[in-house]
Amino acid sequence: MIEPEAALEIILKSTSRLDAVDIDIVSSVGYILDEEVMSIDEIPPFDNSAMDGFAIRAADTDSATKDSPARLKIIDDQPAGRVSEKTVLPGTAIKVMTGAPIPAGTDSVIPIELTTYDDVVVNITEPFATGKNIRLAGEDIPKNSIVMRPGRLLQPVEVGVLASIGRTKVRVVRKPKVSILGTGDELIPLGAPLVPGKIRDSNSFVLLNQVLNAGAEAHRIGVAKDTLEDVQAKLSAAMVNDVVVTTGGVSVGERDFVKDVLLEMGAEQKFWKVAQKPGKPVAFLTLGEKLIFALPGNPVAAVVCFEEYVRPALLKMMGQTKLHRPLVNAIAAEDFKKKAGRKHHLGVMLEQKDGHYFVKLNGRQGSGILTSMAGADGIALLPKEATLIKAGEKVKVQLINLPEDH
Repeated sequence: MIEPEAALEIILKSTSRLDAVDIDIVSSVGYILDEEVMSIDEIPPFDNSAMDGFAIRAADTDSATKDSPARLKIIDDQPAGRVSEKTVLPGTAIKVMTGAPIPAGTDSVIPIELTTYDDVVVNITEPFATGKNIRLAGEDIPKNSIVMRPGRLLQPVEVGVLASIGRTKVRVVRKPKVSILGTGDELIPLGAPLVPGKIRDSNSFVLLNQVLNAGAEAHRIGVAKDTLEDVQAKLSAAMVNDVVVTTGGVSVGERDFVKDVLLEMGAEQKFWKVAQKPGKPVAFLTLGEKLIFALPGNPVAAVVCFEEYVRPALLKMMGQTKLHRPLVNAIAAEDFKKKAGRKHHLGVMLEQKDGHYFVKLNGRQGSGILTSMAGADGIALLPKEATLIKAGEKVKVQLINLPEDH
């Protein structure tokens, strides 16, 4: 049995970034960029109006007052997408819409609400400064400049930037494909009625969504019965993907075949059993470049082990550099009791008061009480040797959902 920190170190040392692929920008959100992106154009590509108004020569308004407004003749109406062929001379103006090119001869755009006008003349009642409300060519992205560097996580705004410079495809680190396999004769499919001795499969659905939440591709293989033949068949089917995550069948029971079958398939066991609660009987193996996580069957143990071990590995495979959830120091709002010998992971709620986090348990705790993690703000990490953390003392909490008032 090894310590959780040592287990994670072994996993990350065994994990490599995946290869790069070219994809359409419309489907690139959540990927890590694997190229230096440059723009051959300047963005915006021309000086344009920042609002609806009138393009003017600011000097024409120098002597404007309420009693004696500047009266400028409107010589054109220019919407976005059209370039006026007319030049603004002293005493004239062109009506413009937001995004329209700045007409020749003008040096400012006065907002339409600061004027009165009809079809012929616009009246301006006070001096207006030069250069107002003009978005200059290249003020967002200069020509021939680097827009993004490798390692950038592509989010919706990044996709917009790529579109603005004319990119249709982008090179990214591909996402790992993850097989999810449940095990156990006791499991019945969703929609089936409960009968004595049976429970509904929930683990594989939690894990599938944890994989998706991490940004990887999830492929549910199904549930293997507690027979050597079915475990062998289902694990063989799971090996088509980059990562295999199993749940159950990894402890020391007579029908816990998962680990033994993996070893028979040629997998190399890196560790088995970690000094933590819940999640002690977790195993990590590799088969060539494939990563295999054999998680416990108890639902909270599976959730915790995914958070602590599988998620960081998936993020590293995708080229992420921030692999871990944020950690905060919180103040215990109640006593936390435990036995010494293993690091404990507890589903908790957080509340902010006077600039501090206060932490309390998210209901009853136990490796089989899945509701202890439902809606939890974080996972409290209680040190191995601690037996009592009193109310008012500090507790480290790994954030999995930020509190509403964060």
